[in-house]
Amino acid sequence: MKKIVLSIMIIIVVMIVGFSIGVQGATSSDAIDFSAMDMNGKRITLSDYKDKVIILDFWATWCPPCRAEIPNLKSIKEKFRNKKFEIISIAGFERNNSGIVNFIRDNQMDWIHIIDKTTAFEIAQKYNVTLIPTVYVIKNGKIIASELRGKELENSITRLLN
Repeated sequence: MKKIVLSIMIIIVVMIVGFSIGVQGATSSDAIDFSAMDMNGKRITLSDYKDKVIILDFWATWCPPCRAEIPNLKSIKEKFRNKKFEIISIAGFERNNSGIVNFIRDNQMDWIHIIDKTTAFEIAQKYNVTLIPTVYVIKNGKIIASELRGKELENSITRLLN
């Protein structure tokens, strides 16, 4: 029951605010490990990607700033496709998940997606996510940066991979 109430409260706050506020730039905290099933039924564990630079992206289809960032994420994914890089999107913040798989496929978002509501909220709690979009850049198990968007995000990934 507590999870349901918390889930509803997070959704309401995000819907009212409609944008994220947060600390930008460098951090030095440890990334919190998690394990979850992706939308294709494959178990993924964050620590399995410790040799890669990771964008950990919390988002929803109904969030305009989240949707606006999709072309940038697609561009970054394509640019670094052959590098030690991965995007993990946490998108379980929908009223229902019936349309999210189609949205992801229709928008050719070719990376890892966790869409289960319970799992998404558990991961969001671990990372103290209160608003979306929220983005973390992770390398070697450390959160290197947060709340970067657009060219800033791409530049950060470029620096970390070169």
